[in-house]
Amino acid sequence: MGELGVRMGVGLSSGTGRPGRHLPRRDDPIGSLTGGLYERLRLRTGRGGSIRGAGHRVDALSFAATVEQAAAGLSRRGMCFGDVVGVLAPVSPDRFLATYTVMSVGGRALPLSTASGADTQCAVLAETDARLLLVSEELVPTALELAEHSRVRQVIAFGHVLGTTPFEELLQPSPDGSGYSPTRGLFDNGILGYEHTSAGLLTTLYPHNHLMARFSELREALDLTADDVVAVDERGDEATRVALVALALWTGSCVLTGADCPPPEGRQVTVHCAPEPERIARPRVL
Repeated sequence: MGELGVRMGVGLSSGTGRPGRHLPRRDDPIGSLTGGLYERLRLRTGRGGSIRGAGHRVDALSFAATVEQAAAGLSRRGMCFGDVVGVLAPVSPDRFLATYTVMSVGGRALPLSTASGADTQCAVLAETDARLLLVSEELVPTALELAEHSRVRQVIAFGHVLGTTPFEELLQPSPDGSGYSPTRGLFDNGILGYEHTSAGLLTTLYPHNHLMARFSELREALDLTADDVVAVDERGDEATRVALVALALWTGSCVLTGADCPPPEGRQVTVHCAPEPERIARPRVL
């Protein structure tokens, strides 16, 4: 299995101790990459954007609302700041929904590459002490096998499969009426990446300030608009994909996930991640 090391993408920063102080401007994420997104889209006029997979479309407002509801659900189930949660799904709306939900609770999402072998996936889950795994329905058998050989104690699935908890249970209203606060994720959330090196398996933490820096860089470089169509697949690193999709959702763009997701009728892909995000066309004027 080899030794596992840990490195930081950038250093973690600390809070000010005063709620609301030094928060980003209104059109920036608060706390996590999707913190405040629902409110922004709810107040937005015109096209609101969407995220799509093969045969699966979710409008951006519903997606953002689901992230907040599921984050509140994870919090009620005892998830704590800094907890590592595995995500097993192809590049799809489910993968991004799970990742943003974990970060919204102040957790650290560990998206597992579907190309990694079971031994590697199991090693990363065990060494990062992940106790929870979010999984797409078609990969539930793999997830249950991983749980058997790691410290994972609960598997939450996008669907109803024996041996798992349905993701939709996280969306139930709180008995005491408590909701979601976007500032909950401040400073503790992030993404864990991993790779094989000569020294063994190495994990890299990309905390919130690293992801926000990437978000800002991409906003400046790509100049996205609501007319853009952004395509992401297995190419590129996870942190960049997650920042790019978040930016597209904040902008109201259409996001295509996976290699087999066609653009909406009459539109074309204008930005893709191959492996670095780049603009390949300007939106057509309809």
